[in-house]
Amino acid sequence: MVKRLGIIGTGKSIGVSNDHLKGIRAVPGWELTSIYDLHRDHAEHFAEKNGMSSKVIRSSLDDLLSQVDAVTICTDNKSHAELVREALKRGLPVQCEKPLSRNYAESLALAKEAQEAGVVHYMSMQYRYHPYAQIIKGLIGELGEVYYYRQKLGGARIANPGIGLEWRMQKELSGPGALIDFGVHELDLLHYFLAETCGDITEVQAELVTAIKERDKLDGSGRSQVTNDDMGAIIGRLENGGLVTLNSSRVVPDDGNGLEIVGTRGAIWMDGKGDVYFRGKKPNGTWDQAALVPAEAKHMFPGLARGKQYAEFLDIIENGTSYELDFFYGAQIVRVIDAAVRSSEEGRKVSISEIKD
Repeated sequence: MVKRLGIIGTGKSIGVSNDHLKGIRAVPGWELTSIYDLHRDHAEHFAEKNGMSSKVIRSSLDDLLSQVDAVTICTDNKSHAELVREALKRGLPVQCEKPLSRNYAESLALAKEAQEAGVVHYMSMQYRYHPYAQIIKGLIGELGEVYYYRQKLGGARIANPGIGLEWRMQKELSGPGALIDFGVHELDLLHYFLAETCGDITEVQAELVTAIKERDKLDGSGRSQVTNDDMGAIIGRLENGGLVTLNSSRVVPDDGNGLEIVGTRGAIWMDGKGDVYFRGKKPNGTWDQAALVPAEAKHMFPGLARGKQYAEFLDIIENGTSYELDFFYGAQIVRVIDAAVRSSEEGRKVSISEIKD
């Protein structure tokens, strides 16, 4: 039986809901029957752009929640908590865009409430299902003991100082900036690739920088301060002692985006195009020539990463399948972000265990 899905938050500047729609349409068990946005014109634009009837547009949050079997939340970070709780009241399975909330304490509280409500609570962390991530996951066993992990991830859309003060540039609405926009995905990939063999990240030293300190208000009423970071750098340690460096940015060209994992027997490098290379290490310590590892059918899913997520979300709801990407996992990712923020503010190394609920 096809399940009715609702999207809360259709967006304007980026509109992550458009990416979600591709995944929904790739899974026959879902039908997007309802959308709602505080700004009706945003919802109308979303429906028209995607060839949908205006009948899917709901007049209120209550209207949407009363007409669906599950919900996806694609709004600003501050509103996640309120919207998750409204879905939980109605016993609706909920998928929430990352981050679960602006800080660890609030995120953990949401996870506990979702558990008590007895409904599926699922995080939208789709990067692990991209073909490159599937290739890398399959190569981890070839690396030996991993001792180095490096990633740079980000985008340059708001490097333009003429772009106005969006919610994601305001700490009150977003929490951290680039660190939470991109760092969440970096931390998820780090865990996905290495948690089983190296353990999770245990401590961080971080620096956060705001490159463009003021922007025009969107209502045209003048300029205002950007209150969160445009760039973030994290140095961390894994449980096995491995060194981690993560760089997040929303103002630096993405040419240098990529990922590197090095172990005692081999090394992986992924470039900014998502091509993955592997090189083995010889007994004398020298390295083999890097070889491109081509993507195979097993590395790709119908609807790609978002399609895989929506297939997984449906399977969990219908079959009770166990899953890792729940709200407790989402809270643990935000816990590391909180540790990085504290490190930058206090100018010291911070253990993840210091961050309490």
